[in-house]
Amino acid sequence: MRRPSVVVVGGGALGMEVASGCLQAGCSVTLVSDAPPLTRQLGGFLSGVFVAAATRRGLRLVSGTRARIADSGSGPRVVLADGTELEAELIVSAIGDEPNVSWLAGTGLLVGGELRVDSRGRVRPDIVAAGDVASIPARQGTGRVPLWISAIEQAKAAALGLLLGDRAPALDFQPYFWTEAFGVSLKSVGFTPVEGIPGYWEPGADEESMLVRWENRDGTGTAAALNYRIPVPKLRRLANTGPAVQVAV
Repeated sequence: MRRPSVVVVGGGALGMEVASGCLQAGCSVTLVSDAPPLTRQLGGFLSGVFVAAATRRGLRLVSGTRARIADSGSGPRVVLADGTELEAELIVSAIGDEPNVSWLAGTGLLVGGELRVDSRGRVRPDIVAAGDVASIPARQGTGRVPLWISAIEQAKAAALGLLLGDRAPALDFQPYFWTEAFGVSLKSVGFTPVEGIPGYWEPGADEESMLVRWENRDGTGTAAALNYRIPVPKLRRLANTGPAVQVAV
């Protein structure tokens, strides 16, 4: 079975997962990212774990440059900011998304081009929104949180907000994120990206296994399990109350 050469454009979770899968299938893979992969999503410490695992497994990483996909008579290619061209038999774009709110222009529902909702999912008393399109209020400010768990929790809050109004419970969202790439499995509870090294570190069964926690500036905590088996409720308790809680399983 022939395995094509692959270029993945985008260093977020999706780009890294696609690159990992292609590499595992035996393809020659290059990943292009304008910043170190996963830095924006997770922060430097967790990003570094994934990048180290990726390079050990043979990923070619082109970081710190913007890129565009162009087409020519010989097929598509990736063109870097300095004019360098990368050719591959398969090119995958994983550069993220932008919410489609242009159809709401002129309705008065947008604020600064965003569809902002309150803590009960309401744009106004008779209109609610949920999911990737909605900017929600959270402890670290108002913005989109494009995670599947966010969409689920927003939908619950919006339904109750539409039915009960101010009597509905306010959404106090805490992110949960999961990804697996290059032999690294990550579960994280709490807001990311996190800054610096973790304040709490518990080694797991091997050198690539660890349980870590950060204390954030706003007083919240973020806990992450890397190749470390722990139920999500216990990981959530570690994020919320710190390492005084017994987390061994």
